[in-house]
Amino acid sequence: MSMMHTTTMLRFATTICALLISSALAFSPGQRHLVHKTTHLRPEVVGNSRLYNINISRGTNTALRSTAESVLAPITTSNLAVSIDKPLLTSVEYGYRSTTSPTNIWRSFLAVLLSDVCKTAIVAFLIAAGVTLLSKCLTGGAASGAVSKIYSSVSTTLQKFAAVITRSSRATPVDRPVPMPFEGDGGWGKCTLRSKKKVGTSPFTVYEFALPKPEYNIPLALGQQVDFCCLSSDDDICMGSFYPYEVGNESGSVQRGVLKVVVPDSDSVEKNAEQVGMGNSKFIEVLKDEMRIGDEIAIKPGKSFLQYNGKHVPVTDMVCVASGLGIVPIVDQVKSISPKGTSSVKTTSVVWINENRSDFDLAMDELEKEYMKYSTKLAVSCIMDDLKKPLDKNREVEEAVPYFNAGTMAVVSGPKRFAETAKAYLNRKGYPDNCICVLP
Repeated sequence: MSMMHTTTMLRFATTICALLISSALAFSPGQRHLVHKTTHLRPEVVGNSRLYNINISRGTNTALRSTAESVLAPITTSNLAVSIDKPLLTSVEYGYRSTTSPTNIWRSFLAVLLSDVCKTAIVAFLIAAGVTLLSKCLTGGAASGAVSKIYSSVSTTLQKFAAVITRSSRATPVDRPVPMPFEGDGGWGKCTLRSKKKVGTSPFTVYEFALPKPEYNIPLALGQQVDFCCLSSDDDICMGSFYPYEVGNESGSVQRGVLKVVVPDSDSVEKNAEQVGMGNSKFIEVLKDEMRIGDEIAIKPGKSFLQYNGKHVPVTDMVCVASGLGIVPIVDQVKSISPKGTSSVKTTSVVWINENRSDFDLAMDELEKEYMKYSTKLAVSCIMDDLKKPLDKNREVEEAVPYFNAGTMAVVSGPKRFAETAKAYLNRKGYPDNCICVLP
């Protein structure tokens, strides 16, 4: 009789141990990933047209007051007290520390002890122990049979319960983006041309590339480009560097499985060179005339250009002056730093100047959408004017670009000639060189 009771207790204890182990697996925390980005903007009264009454006309009317040298390197902040695109700990460091720290192990153990599964197991164990002790006061095979039935019933119930808990915790994996590895010679990876699409009536085309796996993304800092490399039909090496085109993505979202860039669509190499430089223009020619859907091309993270070297920190205001394709990295910045609590920037002013109305198709809708969400922090002005005309001769530009104040950072983005003109204009409005960042 005593041997039977001992065997019963051992079997039951084994079941409880297995239950506790499965509970620990079910409730143990996995690796955590941080997603961190940054901006804020300021309100302005607008003219007439579109969603919030914007009117585009040549020269005078306001149209709207509305991406490292090494792979995966963050932007150089140079004492910039604005967390633009990088958390205090990288996701790898954070995951490592959160799963190996003694404090976290102790917290995980306490979580298991305090879980409903553990409480249920302890109560069941006490009931089973009570029943076993009670059976010692009884005699005969009937008592042994009763104890065996009670054990079998309780054990089966607990095993089923543990299986359900474990299944439910593992059934739906967390859908996280995976940084694309660049393990080829020179840190290169590869992607596949998936589509080409014109942007409205503008002279620009969006090229979409599929990454090797749908969960891959290319983690880039703000103001960081992507480098492309391919062979022409003459076996010449052609390279180009472009900012990722994030238009159409929600603020704070991570683009997975694809990479999009936008380039000028002129048939003239010289005209394209005016927008993106001669090296990029030659690459665009190969991309347009020789690359076919399904062709592979080499890519890797390129240089990061967004830097602040000013003495006044933290940065509280940003002024962005752009033209043409220069709006692409500006839109990325606006979407990154506008959500509440993402940076020290309190207001952002975007001034986008083009000669043709169709050029605004590139990002007008995106800027309108961001303005509607952050109208108290963001001011966006879309101005159509002759780019050869001095900026200080345009009343709308004069009104949209504030004079320099301590804590203001200016970003200039666009064709080389425009960038030189805009930088000189900002200097005249009191902006020192170390507070102006020029994006190529």
